[in-house]
Amino acid sequence: MDQRNNGKRIKLHFDGKRLNATENGRYAGGWDGVSGKPGSQVPQFQKFSDTGPIPECVYDAEQLQYPPADSWERMKGRVGRGTWPGLEAAWGNSRAFLKARSIADPQAAHRSGFSIHGGEDPGSAGCIDLTDGMDRFADFYRNTGRSAELNASYPGYDPGKPGDAGAASETGGRWEPDGARNRRSFLLRDALRIFE
Repeated sequence: MDQRNNGKRIKLHFDGKRLNATENGRYAGGWDGVSGKPGSQVPQFQKFSDTGPIPECVYDAEQLQYPPADSWERMKGRVGRGTWPGLEAAWGNSRAFLKARSIADPQAAHRSGFSIHGGEDPGSAGCIDLTDGMDRFADFYRNTGRSAELNASYPGYDPGKPGDAGAASETGGRWEPDGARNRRSFLLRDALRIFE
């Protein structure tokens, strides 16, 4: 299906634990997810390739892709090669690649190749892994008929806090709801304020 924008604004926000969607500024759905390998799914590891979570950034989410039907491509996938290494067990039944606009932490700017996908086991090399929620997200995304903008940010993350050694030294381009720095937690309405 062609997923070009037809006037409606679809925005996604990933905070390290959940992917939320708004359509024309109104909440449209949410899916639990993770990013990074187990033990490295915290913002401090954003700069580590193939280990840490997706770097804070605004991304363009591209069209959904589906596993190959071609038997040769499927054979390559079964042995960890080709365009879908690991096939559905690793990626789920669909995926959408993300194109970064500008990564907030210059130490993480070398990272790329992220997508939103599913799979059997939670965890990724930096992609947003919705595991068994990917099919529900794909239904939503397919039905919107367009691409989307995704904001990956970690509102509770403070790179200047002691104990966050090696964390990002800048916050340029990072999303923070008004007053979030001074609060220990935030509400969903705060997280969605960016989409208004």
